[in-house]
Amino acid sequence: MTDTNEERLESAEEIAAMAQPATRDPFATAKRLERAREFARALAVAQTNASLYPPTHPLVVASSDELVSAVSDIMALGFTEVTVNIYKGTLFIENHVLPEESVTYRKLIEELLARGISALTLDETFAQPDAVGLAALLNSNDVRDIDAARAFLEAQGARAVSVAETTELDEALRDEENAENKAQGREAYDQGVELMRDVETKAKLGKVFEVEPLQSMVSRLLDTLFKDPAAVLGLTAIKSHDNYTLNHSINVCILALSLGSSLGLDKESLKSLGLSALLYDLGKVRIPEDILNKEGPLTADEWQIVKSHAAEGADLLKRIQLVDQMPMIVAYEHHQRHDLQGYPEIGEPHEQHLFSKVVALCDAYDAMTTRRPFRREIRPDKALAVLMQGRNKAYDPSLTKALVAMLGIYPMGAVVTLDDKSTAVVFRVNRDDLLRPRVKVVVDAEGRHIAEPPVVDLRLIDSTTGTFQHSIIECVPSVEAGIEDVWQYL
Repeated sequence: MTDTNEERLESAEEIAAMAQPATRDPFATAKRLERAREFARALAVAQTNASLYPPTHPLVVASSDELVSAVSDIMALGFTEVTVNIYKGTLFIENHVLPEESVTYRKLIEELLARGISALTLDETFAQPDAVGLAALLNSNDVRDIDAARAFLEAQGARAVSVAETTELDEALRDEENAENKAQGREAYDQGVELMRDVETKAKLGKVFEVEPLQSMVSRLLDTLFKDPAAVLGLTAIKSHDNYTLNHSINVCILALSLGSSLGLDKESLKSLGLSALLYDLGKVRIPEDILNKEGPLTADEWQIVKSHAAEGADLLKRIQLVDQMPMIVAYEHHQRHDLQGYPEIGEPHEQHLFSKVVALCDAYDAMTTRRPFRREIRPDKALAVLMQGRNKAYDPSLTKALVAMLGIYPMGAVVTLDDKSTAVVFRVNRDDLLRPRVKVVVDAEGRHIAEPPVVDLRLIDSTTGTFQHSIIECVPSVEAGIEDVWQYL
């Protein structure tokens, strides 16, 4: 157990700041973000100067050169192309929101939208003719739709510039695909619960269980994870108080697969990690249930019995003679802690295997965020703060930050109160801003449940005030919010 009283827990803002560089957001560092902002500024200036002066005017030429230079600086970060996105009046470079620029460069946003353009992509060959053609496009009164915009760019010879629009049809197709991935993920999840039920039953009776069905289930989860990571990660919002042990093992498996994938592990390694995450706690079948489910503090003898489950699990897995030794290793090591102050104790120099560290971290997070008969669940944001407090001690610091970066400060399925007093479920994490996810508003400010909850991106800017349209006030337990099945909203 992690002692939460050792020191102050970091705030959500502090944790986000520490975890943010571990995300895949290409503008996560200050230097990279500055280049994105300079690119936006150069584009806005080029558009403005082209609206005031003829193409040959020195200011127009200079601003075109600056735009080419700004694009070149972006490409130097490793891009082959860069996209400006407009979503509900807010400016994004790639997936990174630019709050101040969304207000300052409102004219640029309006001119793009007036021509049916919600996405503008510049590739690595972007040069002076492309800059001139793009600036001219943004000031042409004859261009009022996306087809005309494309024809104009072609006529100008701006071949390094492409434009696109977000259509309702595109969104409908994405929704259909997301629904299919979600259904496939849930099917694999339910199959996993039944498989683990069979494993647990046979292990308690001292019978040999089949590993192949578990490996097949892990492969199914991986296939869906590669197509739609959110569809799989969202499954961890499924919490069963009656089948805690079974659901917990599947949730830990999913968290471990998701974290391992974000770390860049190959498919075969992920399969091994997933199987290890399913079986790491198998030794608990040899612990009396009255001790496992005891609500009060354990006696010294009872604690020694509980601690034996790590070695017992490794012994059980050794007996079935798995070709893959990792499940046995993880079962033995998952309570040893990063600082090796846990159990079982090993006298010789030793380091936890990476898989053991991943599983230990995912085990702790899911356990804390699940309500049990003898205690309430810990809010996801608080659970992550506890894990961050334990970095360098119980948990590997790099992996802990990577987990926070993957889950976000408010993970998928977290129930939150917004600043207008409405209640929402976190629908997707925004990697560029861990504090501002996309949410589904399920209960309005008056306490009325919404039949078809709208998705609200908390990164969006109110153009009249220049501030965010909505913010999270606090994270709340789902039961207190009257939401029993969070997964249905994901």
